[in-house]
Amino acid sequence: MTQSKHSGAERSWFAGLMMSGEITPKQYSVYLKQQHECYTALEDRFNTVEGSINPIPEELKRAPNIMKDLKELSEDIENIPVFESTNRYVDYILNTCEVDLLYAHVYVRYLGDLKGGQMIATRVPGEGKYYQFQNAEKLEAFIRLQLREDKDFVKECDNCFDSAIALFNALKSHFS
Repeated sequence: MTQSKHSGAERSWFAGLMMSGEITPKQYSVYLKQQHECYTALEDRFNTVEGSINPIPEELKRAPNIMKDLKELSEDIENIPVFESTNRYVDYILNTCEVDLLYAHVYVRYLGDLKGGQMIATRVPGEGKYYQFQNAEKLEAFIRLQLREDKDFVKECDNCFDSAIALFNALKSHFS
């Protein structure tokens, strides 16, 4: 099931725009603002969980690098809108998602950044710090050690892909 959701996200209008190399700094900044909100929530949630799951390694965290990219591309970050789909995801991560399923979101988001993000980084405006990792192989191995194959984990991965698809739809509406 997760593979079809992954394919759906990859085939979205906005993903195509990023891969085309024709995305503008303004379009990419709006996307980055949404990503910053999502990653900040996920990383903050891990910071509040004690002992029950492994913390995210510092070198894996993306929110600081996303903010660096935003600052490079936009002088008016505070006025970039945050979409309702982003707010729903943030609320879900902070208030609803079960702690033992948080790594489903790490798997979808961070592993995607480690893998596919490398292609995206060469096609978007700016330095692309969001997609720059030290010790990528080590980080990938760490993420894979956290994975489970039970139906709840797979369903949570699908939920994360659904939120990405909702964001891509919101971006399409915003720029249409």
